[in-house]
Amino acid sequence: MRYKQIIFDVDDTIIDFAATENFALHSLFNAHHWPLSQELQRQYHAYNQGLWRRLEQGELTYEQLSEMTFHDFIKDHFGIEIDGKKAMDEYRSYFGEAHKLLPGIKDTLKFAKKQGYKLTILSNGEKFMQNHRLELAGVKKYFDLIVTSEEAHYSKPNPHAFDYFFSRTEIGPDETVFFGDGLQSDILGAEEYGFDSIWYNHRHRKNTLHLHPIFEVENYPEFVKLMQNDFQKKY
Repeated sequence: MRYKQIIFDVDDTIIDFAATENFALHSLFNAHHWPLSQELQRQYHAYNQGLWRRLEQGELTYEQLSEMTFHDFIKDHFGIEIDGKKAMDEYRSYFGEAHKLLPGIKDTLKFAKKQGYKLTILSNGEKFMQNHRLELAGVKKYFDLIVTSEEAHYSKPNPHAFDYFFSRTEIGPDETVFFGDGLQSDILGAEEYGFDSIWYNHRHRKNTLHLHPIFEVENYPEFVKLMQNDFQKKY
């Protein structure tokens, strides 16, 4: 086999991030009687993505992001002073209960296991939450190793996150491929670390960073076809 190990991202690679965020945000806003229009939700999504990009670039720590996210957003839009950390903890409690899988993932994991791949995870997230969501979704059992940025003390694409990951597995980067949706975190991280990646571009985004994943797929059946061809060429 060309590879022995596949690393998966979690949010918007295995679990539908849009559905998760929608559930958690509505639950939080409803609990506090804050009105949430579609436009405000769109603004929150863009704002939150910006904070995560800053985290990935090393401009923010995870603790700073946790404190800022709702403190600043609620103050800016409603003029209310709230405890940002407390609001984030509440949001994450809702977030941790949402686990809608993206189409085709379960069949793909079953197929990959039968082919003999070691299936692993490297996620920018909290250890308990990501393990809990994968368990609720019924897919945790397919993975031999689950590593989070909380454990690594670094977030993708920081090379230290990958250093920590590879210290936990006996298979090296040259026999590993990363499968993820995030250009900034997953594909850039793998490319800068010097190993192959496949971009799961199911949201039809542009490759604005001009990165070089070995393949780009839009759905899981396409990924299965790549495995069937041992990643040697596009089917």
